[in-house]
Amino acid sequence: MSGKWDDICNSIDTCALAGAAAFFAGIPKAQILANGQLWCYFYALRYLEHAEYNMAERFHCTQTDNNAVIYGTEEFLLKALERMQQSECQPSILLVENSCSISLIGDDIAGIAGKAALECPVVAMDCGGLLGGFAEGYAKAGVKLLQVLPLAVRKPVHKKINLLGLTDFYYNGAADSREIVRILHDAGYLIGAIPGGGSTLECITGLTDAELNVVINEELGLPLARFLKQQYDMPYVIAGVPYGVIGSKKWLSRITQIVSTDAKAVFIECDAAEKKLTAYGNDVSCNWGEPWFDETIICAPGTMALCMAEAVRGEWINTQRLQVVCRDNVISEDLYSVMADKVYPKEKIKTALESVLCGGKSILLAGSSNEAAIFMRHNKMVSCCNVAYPVNDEVLLTQVPFAGIRGSFHMQQRLWNAFIKNSITTSF
Repeated sequence: MSGKWDDICNSIDTCALAGAAAFFAGIPKAQILANGQLWCYFYALRYLEHAEYNMAERFHCTQTDNNAVIYGTEEFLLKALERMQQSECQPSILLVENSCSISLIGDDIAGIAGKAALECPVVAMDCGGLLGGFAEGYAKAGVKLLQVLPLAVRKPVHKKINLLGLTDFYYNGAADSREIVRILHDAGYLIGAIPGGGSTLECITGLTDAELNVVINEELGLPLARFLKQQYDMPYVIAGVPYGVIGSKKWLSRITQIVSTDAKAVFIECDAAEKKLTAYGNDVSCNWGEPWFDETIICAPGTMALCMAEAVRGEWINTQRLQVVCRDNVISEDLYSVMADKVYPKEKIKTALESVLCGGKSILLAGSSNEAAIFMRHNKMVSCCNVAYPVNDEVLLTQVPFAGIRGSFHMQQRLWNAFIKNSITTSF
């Protein structure tokens, strides 16, 4: 393989600077200040703008120069804070995050920010690629916030749950979050806080009154769940992401086993959805046969990839070989998916893609535009279904989920169409 493999491997994730900013961007009225060079800022901003087009209104940069690495960043930081104050923005909370090079200086950015006499709480932390990728930055920012905020210890409210590890800054994340909240609400739960996923600062400070913390994307939410368990003795369950109708029922059962509720309405909806999808599938199969791919590969954030694999093979399509590339380390791999033939860490994406390139004729890729580009370079026909950033060959303007019951209709529609298009292409 060419040297471009390394380029692809290095661009399947964004750095912790963007991840930490994404967590705070998920708090209404929060502001973020990146302490570093403009190229780090614009790299993160470009990623975040995919989910929030006006992100630059809340995400700022100190614009340090090369001399700051020697003489420190106090002057740049105070000027940036002054500009923010003059703009009359009134943040609920401010994140000041150091980029990689600036974190090596050792500036007391919390102390410097204190000189600005801001009226809002300030969270200061080191970020950047030295810390890790998007998930590491997101999770660290969440824990840091809970360490800084004085959380009120309250008596748990029956059937009230918090959702950890939900973000609008995954591909189609906002639509998936709404579907997950809808299902839990219809199941009889009271949704408490969703830190980093839309909850206000006031709501987050009162999150200890929930009976259970539900971890959705493990790489994002598990560190927060462990912190809350250690500090406030709050129980948690690793639920994963619900994909497919059967997968949604399994997912909901993991939660109801700990905090029981009458979820009859949801299970009735699932049964109706299964019948409708079966009827549609039988109708299409009369013309095109059963949906089949020789090779299927899923490349996505860790929890998403594993949970999606279960739905892909268990409900949505038939495939001879199913491989999964997890962009993040997931400790609960056995909980989510027993369907994959092989699971690779992101460092082994080259190996995974090479095996597919040498595999069967019909290939399904559920991943990003980066993986699709690899197949194009090798003139390999592949059916693509985008489920992760970066996405350069699709516009997604409607808010239709991939996850949950409604998401199952959407995903099966996309996969059926991919199969039909592949059948037409290969028939000539």
